[in-house]
Amino acid sequence: MPWADNRQVKTQYWRVTWYPPYDEINQALDVAQDLAAGGFEYEDGQPSDSSPFTDIPLEPGRPFVRVYFPSEKAQIVESLCQVCEEHGWAFQVESVYTEDWANAWKAYYHPILIPPDYAIVPAWYDTSPKDAEHTLWIDPGMAFGTGTHATTRMCLEFLASADLHRKTLLDLGAGSGILGLFGLMGGAERAVLVEPDPVAIQAIFHNAGLNHCDRRVAVVPGTLADLSPERFDVVCMNLIWDIIQTEWMPLQQYLAPGALVLLSGLLAEHEASVRRLLNQTNHTVLRAQVCEGWLLMVTTHDSPSH
Repeated sequence: MPWADNRQVKTQYWRVTWYPPYDEINQALDVAQDLAAGGFEYEDGQPSDSSPFTDIPLEPGRPFVRVYFPSEKAQIVESLCQVCEEHGWAFQVESVYTEDWANAWKAYYHPILIPPDYAIVPAWYDTSPKDAEHTLWIDPGMAFGTGTHATTRMCLEFLASADLHRKTLLDLGAGSGILGLFGLMGGAERAVLVEPDPVAIQAIFHNAGLNHCDRRVAVVPGTLADLSPERFDVVCMNLIWDIIQTEWMPLQQYLAPGALVLLSGLLAEHEASVRRLLNQTNHTVLRAQVCEGWLLMVTTHDSPSH
């Protein structure tokens, strides 16, 4: 019989979603804010010309507002339903648990094979399809970097084929730390992971511990501007085009002679712009690869003394 006080506590919430016409979305948002809900999200149904954090084209969906209330707030939920009925807004009420939010996404994350002989395996799996020396255990938490996205996968495949022995690696915008840690598994001597998000930084430390490489990892909270002067043999920039474009010139002082730079997180349509940028610093493109509409470019400097 399990000890009652040792059971995991799951907090129940009410999730209420309602669907106003797009021209009433502001009014619907006012309702959500007035209710002082435990959290809310919404879709305004309008196309987005650009996004500051991603190159993924955002398609407008059906307008909605969604709020969350603790289970004891049933009366507020009932009142909200009445408001929706008065406005003629379709609505839906669901009972959810905190555990549902934290773990539901794990069902879609499975081991990934990286040729020739590597595997990226979720930390909650018991076994790996590869041996210990060729397995990277990853728990991304809320950070980007599971290996499933084409931008990350192309970087992993290139790193798996590269000679990383005794190389130093820099990963800008490291997310879960997957690229830097994979580089260490592939023979790199040291990895410096630069990441501004505190949640992602926690994931990096956790994943470094899972893979027993804590002592070869340095984590720099922030951006390239926070990095001390040092030169690296391999640099990963799985970032959006706007950030790559901004950081490219400052990055040059961190490149060792003959350094490889992986530029990913780019839409295929950016290739011409990237090539123009590389020409400004006399870089040669070693590989240009497109997968699922995303572009990876691997480059090095023409001069060995760079």
